[in-house]
Amino acid sequence: MNDFWFFFQFLSSVEEDITPEQEKRVMIDKAINLRLLCDYAVSCSYGDIVLIICMIHDYVKTLDEIREDVKWRNYYRARFIKIADSLSEQIEYDYDEAVKKCKKKQLKKETSSDVGEDAMVLAVKYGRK
Repeated sequence: MNDFWFFFQFLSSVEEDITPEQEKRVMIDKAINLRLLCDYAVSCSYGDIVLIICMIHDYVKTLDEIREDVKWRNYYRARFIKIADSLSEQIEYDYDEAVKKCKKKQLKKETSSDVGEDAMVLAVKYGRK
């Protein structure tokens, strides 16, 4: 449960860091429609690509905890990581650096944002008098 909470906080911090300038569209070239046998470009916002990258990495981490089979370890895991890395490279996004930044921000909030505890300490302090 704690992993999911971190995941949602991480996605929230990623969205906060995306500026309107980065909301511009990202083009994904050479997408091929196998039914129509034609290629086309897909347009997606930078923020959406970042969220997709984060979700793929977090999905892999979650499945690493519950899946042990050879098919997952040798094929699907590598395939998902390859997709995420390819997208990251194309938009010059560093997932690992973003995770470090988020954890650092989270530690800073945990140490200095407990207003309830401060209020309780003051109430006890002044309640004794």
